[in-house]
Amino acid sequence: MPLLAAFLLYFALLLLLAVISATETAIHSARDTEAQLVAAGEGAVAQKLRAITANPFAQLHRTLLLSAALNLALAALGLWIVTGPLLALGWNAWLTSSILFLATVLLGDMAPKFFAARNPSVVLLGSLRLLHPLRNVLDPLASLVDRTTDVLLQKFVTRHMKMRMPVTRDEFETLVEMRQEQGLLDSDESAMIHEALDIEALTVRDCMIPRVDLALMSSADSAPKATAILEKAASRFVIVYGETPDSVEGVIDTGAWKLANRPDWRTLLHAPAFVPETMPVLEALQHHLQRDELPVLIADEYGGLEGMITRREIADWLLYEAAPWHGETSEIRDLGGGRYLLDGGTRLDHLREELDIELKADGIDTIGGLVFNQLGHVPKQGERVCTDTADIKVRRIVRARIQEVELRLKPKPAVGTATPV
Repeated sequence: MPLLAAFLLYFALLLLLAVISATETAIHSARDTEAQLVAAGEGAVAQKLRAITANPFAQLHRTLLLSAALNLALAALGLWIVTGPLLALGWNAWLTSSILFLATVLLGDMAPKFFAARNPSVVLLGSLRLLHPLRNVLDPLASLVDRTTDVLLQKFVTRHMKMRMPVTRDEFETLVEMRQEQGLLDSDESAMIHEALDIEALTVRDCMIPRVDLALMSSADSAPKATAILEKAASRFVIVYGETPDSVEGVIDTGAWKLANRPDWRTLLHAPAFVPETMPVLEALQHHLQRDELPVLIADEYGGLEGMITRREIADWLLYEAAPWHGETSEIRDLGGGRYLLDGGTRLDHLREELDIELKADGIDTIGGLVFNQLGHVPKQGERVCTDTADIKVRRIVRARIQEVELRLKPKPAVGTATPV
């Protein structure tokens, strides 16, 4: 091969490597692609760019494969140029190889990556014309490389060795922060992931239907009364008890009872399953709620009935924790002027997060429980409780349970004001 043709081929491969290096960096640091997407509209280019930003790892796989192939080709061709024609012309092999190496690193790696870090969207849009047509060739080759790697690992790595070390929580949180800094995750998505990580700390007591909201029926009730309770039950399940509500005898699925043409309820009575109130939600899902047919009853430390939980309640709670929706039916509704309408079951930690107020009560989780604890009796509508940070007024009581309260924030003292002597 003539020396001129070899240099032209080397330069062409070097330009291609520069494009691939720039694309690799652009995929990692694309921060302003949204502006380009809006400007591009809904055409074919915009669709391809959205496909890259939605799943950057597939495109990154192609660029890494091309980069490895080009580096290998450049190394082989450069070695031939240095030890062949240039050495025959009397050039020093060490000097020429050093110059060629520095030029390759500067033009094929450093300069394009610097440009891509400054203009990631421009690079991504430009590289579409190169990489998209090669997808039909690169994807099967990448798949072949993956399968070959897996076969070699299974053959040469002992079975007792773990192929992949588990990712710790700290490592995962660091990865999320890195992706947020790179622009691949926005602040809302990052917050959602952190909320999902906190799910492991939830207990069944956090997600349960409390005892006061359960549909209860005595096993000694007459047939007409039992039928009426089952017909009017607002929830799917009715708890059947013996002498006291803590002496649970079973659970009836009202939906199954109605579908079976309302037979004698004793034929559809299911034995209850109890779990302690401190059991983690994920453990309850794994061991006790694998099927959706029956709920699990929750017992307190004295063995009494505390509440009930089903897969649906857990799903609703997890969805709220991961992506809360603050609409009209939110448990915290802003009335304006520092006034808020709250459900009685609103948790104190939610109030602390949403309204930045501290309502301390030992062993109390909800605003309704706080009012009960402060008053010491079943409150009447209109009764008030005052704390250091807010005034709380009972708005609605249902069956001795506080269902709605109005909270009025007290003005915070101005910073730096003098205290009167």
